[in-house]
Order: sequence, then structure tokens, then C-alpha cells
Amino acid sequence: MPRYTIALRNNATPDAPASVSRHVPFYCAHEAAGAAWNRALDEACGDLLDPVTQTAVVNVVSNFGRELFTGDADVVVALDRIGTTSLTFLITLHQDGVQAAELTVVLVHLDSSRVNSAPWSPAQIAALEALRSAPVVA
Repeated sequence: MPRYTIALRNNATPDAPASVSRHVPFYCAHEAAGAAWNRALDEACGDLLDPVTQTAVVNVVSNFGRELFTGDADVVVALDRIGTTSLTFLITLHQDGVQAAELTVVLVHLDSSRVNSAPWSPAQIAALEALRSAPVVA
């Protein structure tokens, strides 16, 4: 499972109090998770898949067990399931060695029109399967 250290930030105004400027809103945590799964797909699949143009997010479920703060977080991307045209990631965000959030994300593989789903190729499936046992990356 790939593991990345990603800097969490928020979009607070410069004059926001510390209690606001240190808090990471859920959508910023989702952006960090998105950066992590895109990186994992890019590293695993290389030229076999462009995550930006050939996938679409169709479902995200997120649960937060504690507040996230600005600064570094470890994001772990684990492939949970591969279907004919979709895949499911389990993504966890950790700060200070404690899991703070867990996201389940379903992506669909798109054809060139970006309108219809398309089956994964055997080469893509083999590359994606490597995410189940990929070594931890710093």
C-alpha cells in the first residue's frame, strides 16, 4: 500500500484566528486524499492510465475520528476492490501517528468520450493489483 506524506492546508483568510487557520476542513482533507490516490495510480499504472482524464469519482464516504490540523499528514492508499469498470480505494489519513480520517472512494474507468464507463484492460488490472501489496513509500 502506498503511503505518502502530504502537507494539509486550509483556505482561511490571512486574518483568521488561530483556531480557524489551524483547522483543516473536510474538503481540504478530500483534496489531499485525491492527490494521494492520483499519485498511487500514476506510479502503479504509468502510461497505462491517466487518472485525470480516464477516471471519474462516483462515490466518496468519509469518516473523521478526530480533527485534522494544518501540517503534514500520512496518507495511506489501499486498493480494496477492482470491478469490471470501477475500483474502490480505502484511504486513511494519519497525524502524529493517529488515524484521523478514513475515506472509501469509488472511481470509474472512462472511455475516450468521458461519458461512458470502459472495462479495465488486463494490463491495467495487473498494474492496479500491485497496489494491494505495493511497498510503503515515504
